[in-house]
Amino acid sequence: MSKKISTLTAGSLVKLNENGQAKKFIFLQHNHYGQGEVTLLRKDTFAPRQWTASYDSSYNNCYYGSDMDMFCNTQYPQMLDPIIRACLVNVPITVAEGASYGGTVVSTLHTLYRKGFLLSMKEACNANGLAAEGTAFSYLTTQANRIAYSDETATAVRWWLRSPNSNATYAYYVNTSGASNDYNVYYASLCCPRPALALSSEIYVSDSVDGDGCYTVESAPAGEQYMKQNGIWLKMV
Repeated sequence: MSKKISTLTAGSLVKLNENGQAKKFIFLQHNHYGQGEVTLLRKDTFAPRQWTASYDSSYNNCYYGSDMDMFCNTQYPQMLDPIIRACLVNVPITVAEGASYGGTVVSTLHTLYRKGFLLSMKEACNANGLAAEGTAFSYLTTQANRIAYSDETATAVRWWLRSPNSNATYAYYVNTSGASNDYNVYYASLCCPRPALALSSEIYVSDSVDGDGCYTVESAPAGEQYMKQNGIWLKMV
């Protein structure tokens, strides 16, 4: 038997494949962004990397077009099974402008449409950075629930948020205790990306968890062109 992914409770674990390997994701909420989607947050992080590199002889904390933006919304989805990529939903995320080209920090809020993204200070920590970027996920208002670990280890690590700081070269992150802090966007060995995904709520998952305490994807609205082979969803051509 199976059930809709939207019926899961916050904190439930769901397995999705990355490059053919099962990874755990935390179910955060249904319809948080008003598109009927479900939001999943990768349980563990990737290796540390820069929030953004320099493209104009300076390092600015504008999320739009940053390395983290490009990784989460463009590069990372390509690691997922085709059926999951087909179920990604563009949702409106709120982002403070920060400092773009010129280095002047601006707190103006903008709406970006993304399928994969970093969480904001407000969403992850129920606190404002430059401004209130969206609304908090209730599961993450408990500090212990914000602690993340290096991929497949028990080592707590710092993970980047999409929120710029009032310092033009700083962005916020969540530290190893689950509290927030900020640091230079160009620092490549301090913080890790931890993508969130917006997915169709019409995905069906297993009725119960597996031996790892995770729900698994049983079917999806992408249709009969996809088939699961050896636990991996592939597109049939």
